Amino acid sequence: MKAEAKEKKKSGAILAASAGIFVIALSVSSFFLIQIIGRMNRSANQNLLTSSRVINEGLNNKITLDQEMLNTLADLLALEEEDMVGKTLCKYTDFTDFYQFSYINMDGKGTDSKGNTIYASDFQFDEISLSQGKNGISAPYYGSSGRLQLTYQSPVIRDGKQVGAVYADRIVNDYNLPTLFTFHNGAGSAFVVDSDGKFIISSRGTGGEKDIFSYLGEQGNGDAVRETLRQVMEEEKSGTLTIVYKDQKSLLGFLPVEAPEGCYLLTVIPRSILQQEATPIICMLCCMFCLLLIGGISISALLAGRQSMKADVKQKEYREKLFGNLSANIDFAFMLYTPEQQKVELVSDNLPGLLGITSQQVMERPGQVFDASGMSREDEARNGFLRGTLGEQITRESMVGSGPNEVRRWIAVHLIPADYGQYLAVFHETTSEHDMRDQLADALTQAQNSNRARTAFFSSMSHDIRTPMNGIIGMTNIALKNLDDREKVESCLNKITAASGHLLSLINEVLDMSRIESGRISLKEENVHLPSLIGNLLSVIKPDMDKKGQSLRMQSRILEHDTVISDTLHLQKILLNLLSNAVKYTQEGGEIRLLISELPMESDTIRMRFVVEDNGFGMSPAFLERIFLPFERAEDSRMNQVPGTGLGLAITKSIVDLMGGLISVESREHEGSRFTVEIPLKLPAQQVEEFPELSGYSALIVDDDRDACESIGLILQESGVRANWVNNGPAAVEQVYKAHEEKDDYCVVILDWRMPGMDGLETARQIRGRLGSEVPILLLSAYDWESVKEEALEAGINGFLTKPIFRTELLEQMKYYIWDKNKETEKQEAEKAVTAKLQPEEAENLQGIRILTAEDNELNREIIVELLENSGAVVDSAQNGKEALDYYLNSSPGYYHLILMDVNMPVMDGLEAVRAIRDSGREDAAMIPVIAMTADVFKEDINKCREAGMNAHIGKPVELDKLYSTLRRFLNTGKSGEM
Repeated sequence: MKAEAKEKKKSGAILAASAGIFVIALSVSSFFLIQIIGRMNRSANQNLLTSSRVINEGLNNKITLDQEMLNTLADLLALEEEDMVGKTLCKYTDFTDFYQFSYINMDGKGTDSKGNTIYASDFQFDEISLSQGKNGISAPYYGSSGRLQLTYQSPVIRDGKQVGAVYADRIVNDYNLPTLFTFHNGAGSAFVVDSDGKFIISSRGTGGEKDIFSYLGEQGNGDAVRETLRQVMEEEKSGTLTIVYKDQKSLLGFLPVEAPEGCYLLTVIPRSILQQEATPIICMLCCMFCLLLIGGISISALLAGRQSMKADVKQKEYREKLFGNLSANIDFAFMLYTPEQQKVELVSDNLPGLLGITSQQVMERPGQVFDASGMSREDEARNGFLRGTLGEQITRESMVGSGPNEVRRWIAVHLIPADYGQYLAVFHETTSEHDMRDQLADALTQAQNSNRARTAFFSSMSHDIRTPMNGIIGMTNIALKNLDDREKVESCLNKITAASGHLLSLINEVLDMSRIESGRISLKEENVHLPSLIGNLLSVIKPDMDKKGQSLRMQSRILEHDTVISDTLHLQKILLNLLSNAVKYTQEGGEIRLLISELPMESDTIRMRFVVEDNGFGMSPAFLERIFLPFERAEDSRMNQVPGTGLGLAITKSIVDLMGGLISVESREHEGSRFTVEIPLKLPAQQVEEFPELSGYSALIVDDDRDACESIGLILQESGVRANWVNNGPAAVEQVYKAHEEKDDYCVVILDWRMPGMDGLETARQIRGRLGSEVPILLLSAYDWESVKEEALEAGINGFLTKPIFRTELLEQMKYYIWDKNKETEKQEAEKAVTAKLQPEEAENLQGIRILTAEDNELNREIIVELLENSGAVVDSAQNGKEALDYYLNSSPGYYHLILMDVNMPVMDGLEAVRAIRDSGREDAAMIPVIAMTADVFKEDINKCREAGMNAHIGKPVELDKLYSTLRRFLNTGKSGEM
């Protein structure tokens, strides 16, 4: 009995001790569980505030961008005449997201973008720009839009003096973007309220409530919550509140915003969303706690029943099962470690797949798991974990796979002190989170670079626009002071014309880039005659090359196709931008090369390669990486002296991409640049080409370019011509004379103009000096015929071939000079007919012609009337479309020979007026030519004019040659034509 009592007493003591231990363990576990939950709650609060600050920053960025856009408009208006302000405001409204723009001069009177006269006294907000000369934003108010709106304000400064102020109205709800006012994949919502809690920017489900307090009440929140929110808003604090939102326990974040002034940003999200990653961990901890409690009771029972060994086994089984379930259902890997024994207790099944090492390796060398996760061996947290001295949870994140052939991955390691002297290491891959952060950082960097580029662009544009404007204003003042000096006035007018042309080219580039970025550009499909297109390009850039003493070298093999299907204007713009850049950024006396080649693709498509190469300034490798970005210009003292917007190459690349082509660039500083463009071009419907049969004839080709000689010779040989070639002038003279001595004269000699030593013209003179004029000589050059015609004829040249050489043109010239010499008389007659065309003085003679003009701008109306009357025309002018229609209807049929019509006019615009004229039923209504004369010059604008019934289109600013040629075309035909 005593032994049994002693045994029971011992068992009771063991049971009591076990119970005490587990009560303590229970308390400690509860404490840690409460701490973990508290930390998770604080983390959720902090995450919500972080999201609120991100939204606030995004809203501030959009408001700041709108203010900067208004400041830019203010700078532009400072350059405008006051009577043009209304049109500028109207156009600016079309190209921005603002509801309305207004301008007020220092007298308190002005106009808005709808053409209405307004007064500063009529404003519904506190005005500060006109009265105080400050930028600012009004408080939200209900304005003319009928919705809640803000008004941005900016003074207009001209020559250091305020001349007025400009205002921009923005609908507040325009800022309510889903990407900005929702977060956590749409689970969280945000809205902006004023100091009284009224909604400024609403969110989902708040449309029926006037303010946040009533909305919270409707969601089931008590007075205490609403009063707390009201109090913190009055004290301008930021933080979070726990509320009920859509029947869920949620967090409400509150944060004061800088603008609109006095407003608050509120964010709300269910707490379960913020803690969705932490909730499983809490559940796991709770499960572990329960299992620990059950295990403790079991161990106590086993201890009391002297079955401690079985209890240990069972506890281990439970633990392994828990880790197995965790590793099978989540992307986290685990390792449980006992530092005292330097023993790995458990390794989750998914750890080898995550870190690439086996469980056996981890068991044998625990430190190897940290090597595989990228942790340094000197890391104090790692060493504290292995030695058992780690006192708090620590997280490390490292990159693995840094080798050239390895995949880069990021691994996060959470080192957690556990119970009973054990430590838990939790591993999971965070590569996707890192990639997302990198993408966000790249996007931010790109946005910042874009903003900096735009700022630099506006600064550059301000300088580039002011430069020609200064010339125009200065030359105008000089001309006004020297009205009696005709030569001085004429010089000033010529300089004004040049400056105006430069200013127009700057504006056109900006507009082209705007159309490309907005996706409004479209490509036409039309037949493009490549020889004409290239000839036009060379005639455009040659004057600038001559000014700088530069030379052009054209290289190409024979091109098979002279006509392709493309957009003439845009194809020409690509090549003109590249060639003009080569001219601008190449020093005086430099050389520019244009190489053209044809690459076959499919039966109805070819790939044309254009290479523009120069030996100019060149570019740095750093600039080459961003050369095709808008507004980018190289920072070089030589290049800064060249006017430009930094848009030319961006426009070029956009057009090339739109055409399905490729553009690349190679460059080295101080050595030059090489641009290569490849564009796929369709071919017109196949036609049977009948090339002349030239068997038995001979030709001599003279060119220092061996490839050119071989390609020309190959084409001629395919047509039966016996072709020889030499590389210089003296050899050509001797070859021609030798053939003459052998009674085997060449039927045609083809000479290159630009050759080292003896050029083509001198070679022709020597051939004529020795053989006379029997042998036809054709001059081969990249330049147009007119630039060398007089000297070439004097040297004895019979004809001209333009580089690059096309098969059709080459064989036609050969046919002509071999077979059809008798047609020279007809050719001379054709040249006389061309010479007999109207001279400029005759084209400008409008004596007795009656013209009706419609123009609402007084200055433009005065200019066109003066020009036409000086040419002898009888002019009636109208201020709008209604007046023009009345003039026409009150005149007799046939009285007016033609009508010049502006488009954008008050009362009745030009399109409506033309429709009324065409529908008037008069006998001349369908026949009288109506010509649009407007600043609307885009393709869509020209189509609208044509659809309204106009016959032609002249863009502003008006080019006199085009004006008179267009007028003469319709006056000579005596009937209406088509655009």
